[in-house]
Amino acid sequence: MFKKIAIATATAALFSIGQSASAGQTTNTMNVTATVNANCVVTTAPIDFSGTYDPVVTNASASLDFTQSIVFKCTNSSSGVTTGITNGANYSSGRRLADTGAANFLNYELYQPGAVGSGASCAYAQAFGTVGAGLFAVAGSNFTGSATNVTVKICGRVPGAQDVPATGAYTDVVTVNVNF
Repeated sequence: MFKKIAIATATAALFSIGQSASAGQTTNTMNVTATVNANCVVTTAPIDFSGTYDPVVTNASASLDFTQSIVFKCTNSSSGVTTGITNGANYSSGRRLADTGAANFLNYELYQPGAVGSGASCAYAQAFGTVGAGLFAVAGSNFTGSATNVTVKICGRVPGAQDVPATGAYTDVVTVNVNF
């Protein structure tokens, strides 16, 4: 049995010596390409003022301030990225929260932070908008990887001394835009 296997192996080896899998060979190059498109994804959370607006005592003269953050990711080293916020559904000479019947309003504003990051300060100077100075610019150096979260703080203020005609919940809807 051992002899038969050895002879069969030797015979197979003899026939494969000197034989090539192909008769010749030629080469050429082939380009392989992929395109990476610029992209951003934004995440928002509801803005809830950090207290109840009290026009009689607490907010008779003092504003009600709050902060909230938007978080977004963009393609690595994105440049020219800006974020803006629309005026809202109840805008009329300024942003307004409306009561459930949209008959009564409470003025408010959304301001840009001093810098990128959740710890940025609020100067309450430049309002968010959708064009020009209303857009908050985010430098490309903040996008160190496609998985890097970039946080932009929203600084909100309900001015004091508003004579609010009705109690209850006041709401508005705004849209956050990330331009890239």
